[in-house]
Amino acid sequence: MVGTGGDATKLCTVDGNCRYYLWMTALEAWDVTGLLGPRGTLELRGPGGRGFAPVASWVLSAPYVHARSVGDIEEYAAYLARLVGRELRGRRVLLGFSGGKDSVAALLVLLALRDRVGFRLHVLYVHIPFLEHERNIDFVNRVATKLGVDIDIVEAPRRDMKTLLKWKGMPRRGYRFCTVYKAKPMRRLRKEDPRLVEVIGDRLTESPKRFEKLSKAAAARAVLVGRKFRPTYLFTLLDVVTAVRRAGLVHPDYLAGLPRVACSLCPYRALYEFSVDPAAHELEGMELVSRVLEKMWTKWYSWTSFEVFREQRLWRFSALAAKPLLYLKQLLVEKQPKAGAVTARSVAEAYRKIWTGPLPRAPLLRSPWLAGEIALRASAHRLPVALPREEEIEEEDCEC
Repeated sequence: MVGTGGDATKLCTVDGNCRYYLWMTALEAWDVTGLLGPRGTLELRGPGGRGFAPVASWVLSAPYVHARSVGDIEEYAAYLARLVGRELRGRRVLLGFSGGKDSVAALLVLLALRDRVGFRLHVLYVHIPFLEHERNIDFVNRVATKLGVDIDIVEAPRRDMKTLLKWKGMPRRGYRFCTVYKAKPMRRLRKEDPRLVEVIGDRLTESPKRFEKLSKAAAARAVLVGRKFRPTYLFTLLDVVTAVRRAGLVHPDYLAGLPRVACSLCPYRALYEFSVDPAAHELEGMELVSRVLEKMWTKWYSWTSFEVFREQRLWRFSALAAKPLLYLKQLLVEKQPKAGAVTARSVAEAYRKIWTGPLPRAPLLRSPWLAGEIALRASAHRLPVALPREEEIEEEDCEC
């Protein structure tokens, strides 16, 4: 298993043993497992002060459920129709579509469910100019054509984006002004139609925050609460990957070895992600971005060289967080021998494998709700991998 966040990657075995790596450059990460403190932080001191990175918290993850909660999309849609069909019939159902694996899986379920229930489906995609590659629009159009569904494509106002970039700088961790423009069209549609139902494509075990938020809903066995509909939050990773692969709608970012679909200049990308697929970073308005980066460096990051600022993509972090992170990497080079390094190519291949290799075999659960119960059980014992009990399994080693 592989997980990436911040400037760190963790590689774990099925029995839960994990190694932690810090990305020193966009091409190489060093094994820092033995240097982590009791809370998973990496801290070194030198004549210039403290170098620091919250390595373990960057890659903290919810338990991985090694099972499938859904054997067949059509059968699952029939199950949802019995569960919430009456409440959805005739209403407008809105899906904010990103092109990522979870939103594709949600769309596949909604199309199967619409055939049974008869609601009005509105699929909306919001493009962010200057930060997001236009190939994302190409992929959205491909999804629309292949599935025979209309996808409403809107774009954040270019004038607004230019103004914000010039005056605020690039979006940073903790300050992603771009997300406001992702949310605005959704908020407007909710306001216009008080009966509109919004689809939330979050998955229970996608991240610790979502696990904490959705575990209560899972315990209550709820998929529709008020105007929020979560049709796929009980899907395991294998459910999502299987559905997306069978539909032939794998985003190019996944095939390139990236862990997520996001803007090319998203501050939540790890350093290695900027080296994996250079074509994805050939954006319109790169002259504007270059001017913005130079202005940011002059104003907040001139304590290091402009070349290092760009190579390390320090704009992803606030200057307050970037300085101790960069100093930590410098101290590692000076004080610690390089050991157990991994390359961007090897990590990208680890991510790519689930999209291009044979689909893993895993047991099929007797009920989708069991995925939440199994994950909660593992979380209570702080286990990184959640395995079902024999009595929870419908079929052994299902390829579904």
